[in-house]
Amino acid sequence: MTVTSMGATVAPRLPSVVVGVGDGLLRTRVLDRAVAEAHRRDRTLRVVHVDGPATPDTPWYGDAGERAESYLSRTAPDVEVRRTCATGDPAAALAAACGASSLLVVGDRHRRLGSEAGRTTEELIAIAPCPVLVLGEDRAPSAVHVPPRAVIVVGLDEGPGATVVLEHALRIAQMSAEPVEVVHAVDEVTYDAGRIARRRDTDAGDEETDARARIEDLVSAMKDRFPDVPTSVVVAEDRPARLLLERALGADLVVVAHRCRDAEDLVGLGSTTRSLLLAAPCPVLVLGPLAGAGADGPGTRAGVVR
Repeated sequence: MTVTSMGATVAPRLPSVVVGVGDGLLRTRVLDRAVAEAHRRDRTLRVVHVDGPATPDTPWYGDAGERAESYLSRTAPDVEVRRTCATGDPAAALAAACGASSLLVVGDRHRRLGSEAGRTTEELIAIAPCPVLVLGEDRAPSAVHVPPRAVIVVGLDEGPGATVVLEHALRIAQMSAEPVEVVHAVDEVTYDAGRIARRRDTDAGDEETDARARIEDLVSAMKDRFPDVPTSVVVAEDRPARLLLERALGADLVVVAHRCRDAEDLVGLGSTTRSLLLAAPCPVLVLGPLAGAGADGPGTRAGVVR
């Protein structure tokens, strides 16, 4: 669809934030987060409600989109809200509503391996042209109270896509006036001549020192573009998922990226991203292969954490 302005035909502006809703209980926590993200951007929000394909025996009808729009009109009157209701594949419809500069916000029910909710989220991450912000639900309360740290945690590897993910985390931190904590895990094991061995303490110490220097150089190269964002670096010998889950305690957000080599060679989520979606105590922002390609193009390996 196009609109005419001053005699010129232009494409309609895409909303800065897209939020997916499903049938059943309206998840106001997800809608509230989408509104908060829209406030940080241009105050536009699209609600997308997708149901399965209609058949003669089961005609499609759902009012979740209408209920979400009504809720937003009451709680966020300063946000321009648009609504799309569609049938078909939820992941494809949600991805189609987004542009490269959008943010897609979805709620993921307490995931079980093989659940429909989990599959939809993973498909979205694979095909969305923009970052996907996942809000896990039904999290069990922590046995020990962890005070909030008001920090954005970003998991970083040393692949070519690392600068894209770091830049995205710094931009979010700049909008929300929060510091960034860059987290990098050094492998606990070495792979030599086809054998797997535990690192010696001296080797691990040297590797941590070298990795910290490389990560700090990467962060320093970004400081002139984000001078007002306080940034710290955490490097430790650990598994990436375990280290990121530990650093996520009390954090406002964790930012990670898809592991695949490019958008046409999808191999599924890596174990680190899947672990975060299952167990992170805070929202998780995932840059998929299209969103994470950045200026280097879709062939860049955007997966900075596995």
